[in-house]
Amino acid sequence: ILGWIFAPLAFLVGVPWEEAVTVGGLIGTKIVANEFVAYVALGDLQVDLSERSVLIATYALCGFANFASIAIQIGGIGGIAPARRPDLARLGLKAVLAGALVSLLNAAWAGILVG
Repeated sequence: ILGWIFAPLAFLVGVPWEEAVTVGGLIGTKIVANEFVAYVALGDLQVDLSERSVLIATYALCGFANFASIAIQIGGIGGIAPARRPDLARLGLKAVLAGALVSLLNAAWAGILVG
């Protein structure tokens, strides 16, 4: 299901449409679980994907934009500044969205530079 949801994003960053569902699934896994789980899955799928798609996926999966990072941020920074915990919680989803977009932008540039 995540593959179909994130396939348009994978396509927009340069993955061929026939591989976009697979790479989209990896991007979804990275956001829902974490990047380590997604990289292990990429290692298993590497033989089925083109070199370009593997390169783009490698950059797209790099980063800490996932739901677990929100909890880590609230716990870590919230311990230092407990009064700011509500602000951290309020901005958590925006931070995940911004981090994911940065990773996708880097992936798009990598795809452009390799041709």
